[in-house]
Amino acid sequence: MKKKIVSTMLVFSLALSSFIACGKKDEEVAESGQTTVDDQEGVEAVDDSVAFWEQTSEDGRVRSYLTGEWVDPSYGRQRPVAVMIENTKACLPQYGIENAGVIYECVVEGGITRMMAIFDDYSGLDQIGNIRSSRPYFVYFASEYDAIYMHAGGNPAAFELIDDKNLVDNLNALTLEGSKGKAAAYRTGKSEHTLYTNSEGIDIGIEKRSYDQTLPSDYEPHFKFAADGNNLENGEDCQAVQLYYYTNKPYWIYNEDDGLYYRYEFNQPQVDAISGNQLTAKNIILQDVAWFTYQGSQYLGYLLSFNTGTGKYITNGKMVDIVWSKDADTEVTHYYYADTNEEIQLNVGQTWIQACQASGEGDFRKDNEFYAKKSDFSKAK
Repeated sequence: MKKKIVSTMLVFSLALSSFIACGKKDEEVAESGQTTVDDQEGVEAVDDSVAFWEQTSEDGRVRSYLTGEWVDPSYGRQRPVAVMIENTKACLPQYGIENAGVIYECVVEGGITRMMAIFDDYSGLDQIGNIRSSRPYFVYFASEYDAIYMHAGGNPAAFELIDDKNLVDNLNALTLEGSKGKAAAYRTGKSEHTLYTNSEGIDIGIEKRSYDQTLPSDYEPHFKFAADGNNLENGEDCQAVQLYYYTNKPYWIYNEDDGLYYRYEFNQPQVDAISGNQLTAKNIILQDVAWFTYQGSQYLGYLLSFNTGTGKYITNGKMVDIVWSKDADTEVTHYYYADTNEEIQLNVGQTWIQACQASGEGDFRKDNEFYAKKSDFSKAK
């Protein structure tokens, strides 16, 4: 188990440091749009006398640290697993990522994007992936959840964090592959696009590496959840989002009927190969990141640790400005409403975090496009 690195945050912005210095009081209730929705679909009534994470359902389930949903305690109170997922046209459709609680998408070299799917309950999945190589910013993100990190190799900067700095317990699928059912990873063909894992394989890998799956007693859940719903009533209308990623050209379209955003890329719905369902998100976080290119290479780096930035939080057809801060390499990234400095409370459900390369110092990526009404977005027609 990796010990968290304790360090003092370097302040990059006087304005941002001011709100961080003020502190966050646990007893305060965020006033930026949180409302009580007693009949919100998919959200069960909450006993206010019991803290959110201490609740148990009548059948013994607990609140997922990733989604806030009810999950089996055998998964919901053990370390999650983060799996690197390829996201090129050649690999589609991906397998199993619909079941992830949190998904990160980041640009890598050549303008393509790569994903990291984080699971607490990965049971019953016969195929997950395909699995691709690591990049350093994904290592940082995985460490925030104390996740066991599965990847297929990686670039030198990633291995520096994995092997030298020891930021995560990792499962390198390239060294753990074999026959399906007998190894952590297996291939369905000869190309680089055919390396997969599954529920059984993850467990085999964890056992082979003798990793402890117990969360530390002082484990800090990554997010706060608005159990009774957060409608961002002070936010701007946002029913469609076109991201700047120029290779896969992803976009999200809001569905008022179920309150979810539906994912598209390569000009088609993005689906999970196991279920055939289109991928959706209840929460979308756009996180701007300062970036650079490693000297003598084409590999990107993101300035995450000891840093702050801006972004957007999108849910229930609304959008608000946010700021984020990350105090150290393995410390959780916290997201705050830009206007109140209160930590945001997510709606119960899956969250996608889209890392956006900042277009200038302190300047949010300008070529993301947001549409108040999906009728204004031509691709929604």
